[in-house]
Amino acid sequence: MSGRWRVGTVAALALAAAVASPAGAQERRGGIAFVNMDRVFTEFHKTQVADAQLRAQAEEFSQERRQMIEEIQAAQETFNTLREESQDVALSEDARERRRREAEEKLLEIREIESRIERFDELRSKQLEDQGRRMRRGLVEEIRDTIRAYARRHQFEAVLDASGQSLNGIEIALYVDPRVDITEALLEILNEDAP
Repeated sequence: MSGRWRVGTVAALALAAAVASPAGAQERRGGIAFVNMDRVFTEFHKTQVADAQLRAQAEEFSQERRQMIEEIQAAQETFNTLREESQDVALSEDARERRRREAEEKLLEIREIESRIERFDELRSKQLEDQGRRMRRGLVEEIRDTIRAYARRHQFEAVLDASGQSLNGIEIALYVDPRVDITEALLEILNEDAP
């Protein structure tokens, strides 16, 4: 055996013995707790308020967009009428030419409205995304602060998220003893000022 392997093995065995020994266990003050962050975030009353605000804003944007769609539909109908009239042989050549010019102008107007809708969609989508990200960041930080305070108060050495999944889509925490699941306790603290 190489010297490094022996030193590494001896160190690993010493660490395992210290953790397993009663003396090692007595030095340990806290332990590890688990929290279902998905549930805490979803059931936090401030998350629900923020989600409602985002939905209301999205609905306002949808109404604005519907108005632009109605505007483009009306312009399209006018364009179709002008185009048909520009081909109507019952009208004079001057009248048909006037309708063709008006139809071309209406087509340009339609293209402008389409461009406006496209810019509107990009801008509003980005606004909602940014606002949602800021909202989420603030709420998660508040939840983390509450978890930190709770962990310190109860002398936990670490708090892990039990809702996470591995790359295979399998829960990372396959079993959590209910005695170390602090999800309910955190929800009570976070929602104590709920309206």
